[in-house]
Amino acid sequence: MNKFLLFGASFAFVTIPAYASVFNEVTRLVSKSDLNKEAFAKKYKAAPHRVVSRVSGATVTLPWTESFDDESSFDNFTVIDANEDFAGWEYVDGKAEYCCLFADYDADDWLITPGFNMVAGKKYQISFRANTFDVASPEEFSAWLGNAPEADAMTISVVGKTTIAQDNAADYSVKVTVPADGVYYFGIHCTSPMEDAWTLDIDDISIKEAAAESAPAEVGDLTIVPDPLGELKATISFTAPTLAADGSELSALTKIEIYREDTRLIKTFDAPAPGDKLTYVDESPANGDNHYSVIAYNEVGAGSPALLGLFVGEDIPGAPQNFSQKIVDGDVVLTWEMDELGWNSHYINHDKLTYNLWDSADGFTLSEISKGIKAEDNSYTIEDRAEEGKQRQIIYCLQAETRTGTGSRAFSNTLIVGESLRLPYNETFADKKMSSRWFQSATDSKDVSALVEDDRNNDGGAMSISGHEKGCEISLFSSKIWIKDEPKLVLSFWYKLPADGALSAGLMKDFEVVKLNGLEPAGDWKFASFDLSDQTGIDYAQVTFRYVAGSEPCYIDDIELTATPLSLDTTVEHPTVVARYSVAGQCVDENYRGVVIERRSDGTVAKSIR
Repeated sequence: MNKFLLFGASFAFVTIPAYASVFNEVTRLVSKSDLNKEAFAKKYKAAPHRVVSRVSGATVTLPWTESFDDESSFDNFTVIDANEDFAGWEYVDGKAEYCCLFADYDADDWLITPGFNMVAGKKYQISFRANTFDVASPEEFSAWLGNAPEADAMTISVVGKTTIAQDNAADYSVKVTVPADGVYYFGIHCTSPMEDAWTLDIDDISIKEAAAESAPAEVGDLTIVPDPLGELKATISFTAPTLAADGSELSALTKIEIYREDTRLIKTFDAPAPGDKLTYVDESPANGDNHYSVIAYNEVGAGSPALLGLFVGEDIPGAPQNFSQKIVDGDVVLTWEMDELGWNSHYINHDKLTYNLWDSADGFTLSEISKGIKAEDNSYTIEDRAEEGKQRQIIYCLQAETRTGTGSRAFSNTLIVGESLRLPYNETFADKKMSSRWFQSATDSKDVSALVEDDRNNDGGAMSISGHEKGCEISLFSSKIWIKDEPKLVLSFWYKLPADGALSAGLMKDFEVVKLNGLEPAGDWKFASFDLSDQTGIDYAQVTFRYVAGSEPCYIDDIELTATPLSLDTTVEHPTVVARYSVAGQCVDENYRGVVIERRSDGTVAKSIR
């Protein structure tokens, strides 16, 4: 994961447009793959939360269900934050939710129901639904019964340790018995590792006596097929049971009922024969997740329910894929792809897709560009944007929309737009300030590019680059500089580099390599100069330094990118030579004999033979 840091500083030394500003803060942009979760985190922080361990003394009578339609129902549950990391179970939008967003440890958190009486020898049916934030965020949990609302009392396994990773709810239904009469509690134990987990939601808990042993077993071969073109229809097919729960053969059935969302009876088959193949088309499901239960009956009563949930109707769009921006002839061109199926892997009408577009400097504060965009070729052009206004980093946000709703947002790569600086470009970091914006790309937030006083020319500033560990890579980029069709282009600078580090320097365009040159280690300040004249076919570029970290930081100072050619004139005369260097990069005085590189007060660089 790459992270981008933006540095800003007051105007100095280099000719830039009159809109130059003072920037005193570092702005961080995370990679676009993390922006959806970062946005969720921002929303989560803004909401009130009450993650505390508490014990409820509430009891209920079976059969009992809890759909969390009312927030007050959550007060009847015991919540245990066993690892005391202040991440735990809460009531969120009609569900019980564990969120590990700010967890410091792997989860160890219990959600325990009110107490209820159970009788030894009887079978009970416990069911619930669970889902996670998305398919990329797995959660781990188990389910238990115990004789007290305490973690140590949860000793009867109901659902073994399970990993789930899906945003539409999965049904769990288990038959259990208890060893002795008494009051019992049902507990969900979340044990998700902190690295990839996000949220675990629990809903629709049901505890009741199981069907009698001589009642019908579950129906067989239950399938539910949604309409392939998004119509609100679902075809439900199954085979009537031929056996009772105890394995004995059934002589007859009185009826089979189909329920939607547990309580709404939508179809009754009267007196079907055991083994009959039955089909029903539900023509009024909700557009979205639907949960069905099918129950067979005989003269003893209701049998065990068969449960199945699925998405019906037209899906909402998924996030646009491979969303990227690039500069083409001064325009910003956005391109993307759309998956054939929607967020829940079901039908969407691509002919009716429209798009909403924003831009942003940080991925969170969005400025609307346009809504309802029709883009049959999955592209959109913002004309004359590349060289307009102040230089700034920019990221675009795109969202698809259909009649059923809006999809998740996608974020583009980061580019720099705005009017390019002009040659000559000079950066001395004087007084620990920068004359224009600089950017950092790194693999860890502890990788640092910092202004320091340990400089080469006694102007009170240089740039240091250090990594969080040896071998990590940090790249530093300047603002855009216009170089097109320059007859000569030379990059020069001073640097210090530890022997176990590696530094390369050169040009990039839009954070992609144009040309990089490696440098030798240098314990003291050393001069470097590269002829980049063969790269002036592009319109603009960024001066770039890439450091593979050694045990110590590297340092950079006195950066110049100039179109002034190096002269071999042996009779060069100039009244104000600022400094002289040997070809090895060592500072020399006026008595030095040989090839000398001179830096002059007007910003030019010349080579002379003395």
